[in-house]
Amino acid sequence: MRFFSWLHSFGQDLRFAARSLRKNPGLVAVVVLSLALGIGANSTIFSIMSAIMYRPLPYEQPDRLMVIWETEQGRPESREQPPIAEVVDWKKQSHVFEDIALTSFTESTPVAGQGEAENLRAQFVTPNFFHVLGASPALGRVFLATEAQDRTQTVVLSDSFWKVRFHGDPGVLGKVFNISGVVSTVVGVMPSGFGSFYGDLDMWIPIDPASARYTERKDHWLMAIGRLNPGATVNEAQLEMSVIARRLEQAYPATNKGVGTRVEPLRKALYPWAGRILYPLLGAVGFVLLIACGNSANLMLSRSETRRKEFAVRASLGAGRGRLMQQLFAESALMGVLGGVCGAALTLLSIQVFRVWAADFYFPNIDRVGIDGRVLLFTLAVSLLTAILVGCVPALQASNPDLNLTLREGDRRTGTGSRRRTRHILAVSEIALAMVLLVGAGLMIHSIMRLRQVNPGFDPHDLLTFEFDLPEGGSYVQRVPGGDIERATPQVAAFYRQLLEKVSAIPGVKSVCIVSPMGVFERTFSILGRPFPPVDKRPVTGYTEISPAYFRTLKIALKKGRDLTEADRAGAPWTAVVNETFVRRYFPNEDPIGQHILLRFIDLDETQPRQIVGVVGDVKRYLGQTESEPMVYASYQQQPSDFRGGSVETHLAQTLVVRTAASLGHRGTGLAMAVKKATAEIDPEQPVTEIMTMDQILARGLGDSQFYASLLEVFAFIALLLAVIGIYGSMSYFVSERTREIGIRVALGASRAGILKLINAMGLKLAVIGVVVGIALAAGLTRFIAGFLFGVTATDPLTFAVVGMGLIAVAMLACYIPAYRATKVDPMVALRYE
Repeated sequence: MRFFSWLHSFGQDLRFAARSLRKNPGLVAVVVLSLALGIGANSTIFSIMSAIMYRPLPYEQPDRLMVIWETEQGRPESREQPPIAEVVDWKKQSHVFEDIALTSFTESTPVAGQGEAENLRAQFVTPNFFHVLGASPALGRVFLATEAQDRTQTVVLSDSFWKVRFHGDPGVLGKVFNISGVVSTVVGVMPSGFGSFYGDLDMWIPIDPASARYTERKDHWLMAIGRLNPGATVNEAQLEMSVIARRLEQAYPATNKGVGTRVEPLRKALYPWAGRILYPLLGAVGFVLLIACGNSANLMLSRSETRRKEFAVRASLGAGRGRLMQQLFAESALMGVLGGVCGAALTLLSIQVFRVWAADFYFPNIDRVGIDGRVLLFTLAVSLLTAILVGCVPALQASNPDLNLTLREGDRRTGTGSRRRTRHILAVSEIALAMVLLVGAGLMIHSIMRLRQVNPGFDPHDLLTFEFDLPEGGSYVQRVPGGDIERATPQVAAFYRQLLEKVSAIPGVKSVCIVSPMGVFERTFSILGRPFPPVDKRPVTGYTEISPAYFRTLKIALKKGRDLTEADRAGAPWTAVVNETFVRRYFPNEDPIGQHILLRFIDLDETQPRQIVGVVGDVKRYLGQTESEPMVYASYQQQPSDFRGGSVETHLAQTLVVRTAASLGHRGTGLAMAVKKATAEIDPEQPVTEIMTMDQILARGLGDSQFYASLLEVFAFIALLLAVIGIYGSMSYFVSERTREIGIRVALGASRAGILKLINAMGLKLAVIGVVVGIALAAGLTRFIAGFLFGVTATDPLTFAVVGMGLIAVAMLACYIPAYRATKVDPMVALRYE
């Protein structure tokens, strides 16, 4: 009965609160908007966290799915994909895993046969991949073990690719693709929601783990996913895999010496970075919510001041303190619910914006970010907590009125010292919290400015890049019978030679070259004329394959010797160009020109040494690289034709770099079409992909720093806006409650400048205290973003000073309007002010 009685009285208070708030639409709008911004920001970040960290992975019993890594002895935190042959041994010897499958990460794969040739997003998997994940196709079937062959194979399509490319046609089964030169038949389509671990995917392609090409235990490109037996634990799996690792170390000392294993849950393995990035962001939006709560509480407190006589009358008529608090909590609850509803709507909009914006940063699982039951529950909880925080201070202040003082004063709005201090504390808190977010955003902006000032060592303007990846099947590669050795055919060099000729003839092209994909690989090497060190002690250098005109196209300075030319081709003595860092490190006191080096790839020395013929300037291959690394540049035409497994990409895949005579504009659309046409004339089934300007590639190198900075900028702007509203509201009420005093001062001869000084002095005092407190908080909290900074410390004095002075200036600007209004007070009106 008591509960129903309380429910009835609370309902009355809610109805009264609705009528009362309806008379103050301006106050309601400001409070609801403030809370909506805070709640919406928190719900948006939580929806991202939910999709990545909390929502169950879309597989059967995902808690039983584990990833098994190789680790280095003495470095248990290290992790590397295991060789395929090693996983075959794991399956034979393991008793704790039900099965173990292998999968690549999403790879760009050349596909032809269904429309224009293009690169599609594919995962290479073992045939048992779908079985391990517990997934069944929506159409057709998945792979059979016998279909993982090299010359004929099957493929399974993703639901999104099937619907976009084939419009959901069930007749897609049996259609044929040409994938890397291999005829591939569609046998199945996976259901909606089943996709890559890292976002959108077009198809799955099978590999044969028993193939002879994978027997050497040196291919580290597939991730091992195991399903635990029912009841088995991670610790049991780790113990068993450690024992197996010691067995393999004894059986294969050449490749497995010092190699251990590490077992971890699939989610942890896929998103190890999630907590490091998302928890600080949740803390940042938590600050935004606290500012919104402080702002709203300040406004509600000011409103309760105008109703002190009302509360005094109700108290004198017998209303208890609890009932008075309940009335104000009813109002804050109504505000919180309205703020929560608007916040949820704002979250929906923010998620759509985030999906579009974050796609440029290759954020994983963007399609899974949305509002579900967990996010709605979080939004409800945040709304209720917000209502309590907003209503707590006004309810405590208003529920204990001084009846004698209030009724004697009538309706004059002279707040007590404690109430004034409370409002000032709230205003200071808002400024301090805004200071923390503004400092974080300032540090990130400062860091990005430093990154963009880094001289890359070449001219990135007016450069357009194109990715090419010749298929391993067909006419470009021959496999040596009975082994894992493959041989590049002369058609590889012929393709790129014709491509350079045709693109050079395109109007507007100033210079053109090709370079190895991603630019740099690592090689160990020996210097002829010096004692050969042991293989594992040889020095390491960066290595890339280029065509003539590479240095001219990128405008890399030639410091000594000569450039590579067309004479540096197959059949001629092998040559190389090195950079200045290579010379400083390995030839500090002698002339490198004419010296010979012997490069080594994995476990094989090249068949002949290379003579150093030139020295070029250092190049930063990514923004944020603090020191240049030694580099060797070799002609793409002077490569061994035989290679093993993974090294095939260094021959077949190349990046075409084109320098134009005029500014690109519109991403060089016309030039891109001309390059595609030239490519089709050479090989109609060869796609041209990843068409980007060099400026875009460098901007992509900003990576996490740009992502973090963009989010912090948004949150800091919201925090600043809310803090300004809070300062304005606090100072407006300060002027309102002291109208009578101001009128007396004016009547006694106070000047307008004096009145302005009085109001601004109070605003300046609050702003300075808030900034000082904010500096102390920021100094302790910015260490959480230290890993994203470049060229600036987490306590950079310049950033702190600029942000602090800027925040004080903005706060003073917010004080100006109330201060100016105070100078317009009519003394006669003020003296009659009640």
